[in-house]
Amino acid sequence: MTSYYRMPMKEEFQLKSRKFTAKIVSMLMCALVIMAFPISTFAASGSSTANPSSAAGTAKDNSKVVKLAFTDSPTLKVGDMTIYHPSYAAMLAFKGAFEKSTGGEYTVDLYPNGVLGDASSTIEQMLAGTLTGSTPADGTLSSFAPDIQVFTIPYLFSNPTAAYDVLDGDFGTQLFDKIAKDTRIRIIAAYDNGGYRNFTNSKRPIKTAADMKGLKIRVMESPVYIKMIEALGATATPIAFLELYSALQTGVVDGQENSAVTTLGSSLNEVQKYCTLDGHLLGLAFLTISEDWYESLDAATQAKVDEAGKEATLASRGTCRYAEALAIDTLTKKGVEVYSPNEKELETFKVCQAPVIEYLKSNLKDPSLVDELQTAIKNVNTNGTAANTSSSGNSAAASAANSSSPSGGSNTGIIIAVVAVLLIIVLFAFSRKKGKKQE
Repeated sequence: MTSYYRMPMKEEFQLKSRKFTAKIVSMLMCALVIMAFPISTFAASGSSTANPSSAAGTAKDNSKVVKLAFTDSPTLKVGDMTIYHPSYAAMLAFKGAFEKSTGGEYTVDLYPNGVLGDASSTIEQMLAGTLTGSTPADGTLSSFAPDIQVFTIPYLFSNPTAAYDVLDGDFGTQLFDKIAKDTRIRIIAAYDNGGYRNFTNSKRPIKTAADMKGLKIRVMESPVYIKMIEALGATATPIAFLELYSALQTGVVDGQENSAVTTLGSSLNEVQKYCTLDGHLLGLAFLTISEDWYESLDAATQAKVDEAGKEATLASRGTCRYAEALAIDTLTKKGVEVYSPNEKELETFKVCQAPVIEYLKSNLKDPSLVDELQTAIKNVNTNGTAANTSSSGNSAAASAANSSSPSGGSNTGIIIAVVAVLLIIVLFAFSRKKGKKQE
């Protein structure tokens, strides 16, 4: 199988592409829009459900009210910072863009904190017509649209920008259209869910796949994850996430795999000494809407939904880039030994691709998607649209996504100045880390 090189994390902190810089600027501008909205407006500071409203202050026809659900808290605590969750950032951006483009004809109400049920339940409500949209992660969505699992091939994307190019390109567009037709679930925004998933453990540093041998690694109840861990020579142990901290603390398992954001947010760093930035998977999440509702709209309104979806995409991706960079830096400050494999070391991990690909080809509704996705990635790398964009955005996008902080104000000049200062601080901090353990 063709192997796709992923740049080491330390090299990904460098901006080497004008195209990537343009994307970061777009994320910044979109995130600045989010900051303009007081958090209380969207029921993120105490109220668990949105208060239906209208631009004119009068009751709205139910057909003009868009209801979006999110199962988690609107905000994330990453180190000393509180930022919007990427999915909630997507919802906020969609709300602002769609309400503005329709001149207040439509009202978008947001329901975070799982007040309308868990992720699977909100999709079922969406399909039943009682909810307009939901924000499932790839694992949940795969229960309704199995073909979305094609993105779970380990070490698939060289960097987040490569993933974005594929998601936004012909492959992603055609796949999402097919899912909409087959499942009545339309994906209008696709973004990474907190960044790359990495290995942590309490036993030893992991620099190559050989270091995985004999370790007991917690995984979610998923054949893809189990096959990946077993192919690396470790023992895959499915454990519920709520039981993970205790399992690590008592030695039931030695390690786990999650994004740095999740590892830090769940305090797993307290029971894990080592973290390897191998980036085996880039977990995805989506802003989805009912295809039936979408088809009920006229062409002009559908176009406005599509454009609002693009705004949501930029906002959520910028938030992800910032959250990941901040989480990795905070883990290091909290005493976790963070290691980024070099190119040669990273290649040893890719032995786990083959069994996962074999499984996917046997279980996807459309097995040809595996080869089509690999071709799409190869084309992206060959054309240089993402291959030369070696930065993962962990530094530059950090400042862009910082505007996803819930303490946003209304003075755009001050906001831009603050973001610029933060960018300088982040770049300076990362530059001082060269030569340390993150290499």
